[in-house]
Amino acid sequence: MRVVVVDDDFGVLHSIKRVLSSKGFEVIALQSPEGLEEYLPESNLLLMDIKLEGERGTDVVEKLRAKGFNIPVIFITAYADADAVVRASRLGAVDVLKKPFSSQELLQAVKNALEFVPKLEPSYSKELKVIGSSRAMFEVFKKVGLACQNDLNVLITGETGVGKEVVAKLIHENCPRREGPFVILHCPAIPWDLFEAELFGYVKGAFTGALVDKKGKAKLAEGGTLFLDEIGDVPYKLQAKLLAFVERKSFFPLGSSKEEKADVRLIFATNRDLKKMVEEGKFREDLYHRISQLEIQVPPLRERKEDIKPLVEYFVALANAELGTGVEGVEEQALRKLMDYSFPGNVRELKNLVYKAVLETRFGKIKDFAIHEEKNTSSFEKALELLLDAVSEEELPNLLERVELYLIKKLLERYSGNKSKVASLLGISRNTLESRLRNIR
Repeated sequence: MRVVVVDDDFGVLHSIKRVLSSKGFEVIALQSPEGLEEYLPESNLLLMDIKLEGERGTDVVEKLRAKGFNIPVIFITAYADADAVVRASRLGAVDVLKKPFSSQELLQAVKNALEFVPKLEPSYSKELKVIGSSRAMFEVFKKVGLACQNDLNVLITGETGVGKEVVAKLIHENCPRREGPFVILHCPAIPWDLFEAELFGYVKGAFTGALVDKKGKAKLAEGGTLFLDEIGDVPYKLQAKLLAFVERKSFFPLGSSKEEKADVRLIFATNRDLKKMVEEGKFREDLYHRISQLEIQVPPLRERKEDIKPLVEYFVALANAELGTGVEGVEEQALRKLMDYSFPGNVRELKNLVYKAVLETRFGKIKDFAIHEEKNTSSFEKALELLLDAVSEEELPNLLERVELYLIKKLLERYSGNKSKVASLLGISRNTLESRLRNIR
């Protein structure tokens, strides 16, 4: 079998040739695309560097596709550039390898490629505001590329603030529906008794106050993408109707007996563990399987620290443009402080920190970030979110009393039953502390 490799880095070219030749492949090694076409008719696979000197590898492959060359392609790159990786996938790439890669990774990718029949569709590309150079985000971009090749339902998972909406937009901007609307339905922001009306719309007279017909989000997204954010927050009793919509891509506006079709791409996101919710009976298993035909997990920022510097540079530039400031960058010690931080609020928290620092600095370089205050607040809020996730609606009426009693008891254990000390820490008198203990026991 013959493999053609194009890479302007002689060292990489030599290493790939050595590994593949040792496994019996005939390898044609080229440092530029010049003369490439003459080798392709008798070749089984093309390995193409995305960033060549003077030309992009994706442009080369796009021209080859236009000329009818349907050879399987593996792209290789040292840069986890979202636009390039997504575009590579859209061009029918079997895989995208990020340098440096091991011999095992190379051989596995080649094996997969030789078993692959390319699925080629028109290329769609657009400048995207997605920042990430880590291997973790590189894998996200590759899955986004897969999502762009079909109309499957996508579930994007990840902690609060990791950028799930940005990933959803990235899919929309690179799929055939990109000319259509991108409509967001943030599920927890809607009172649940109005959820159906917001999603499906209603007709005049459907309920008191329905004076005119109103289109729902499903209709507003016609021909484009409907993004349902925090789908895990939808109450169980509403999930059956949501399932029917997802399965049939049709709905009845409230007050109407006429079924309407929905020509939309559905993308969902959640910061919850839906598999665990299914086990606990809080989320329908059939709905979970329908919305997660393709799942993309966005890693937290603490697991991709190499993304912090490019994100900071991006947010500084963004803040300068929005705020009219002239910040030139970040001092090294300030950047190290960010690298040592766990970022419970993820990318959203980083953006807030940068914007605040830009406002305070205005010109020159940022010397420090107000991390401690942000960290304490974010950790406290995250603990409350975990608590709320763990309790049912039936347990909410007594939640405040239970939390207060638990807190007081734990503090008394920590300080050996010293009520005066605990009362002082809580900012109340000892009599008030004893009164609260009596009332909530």
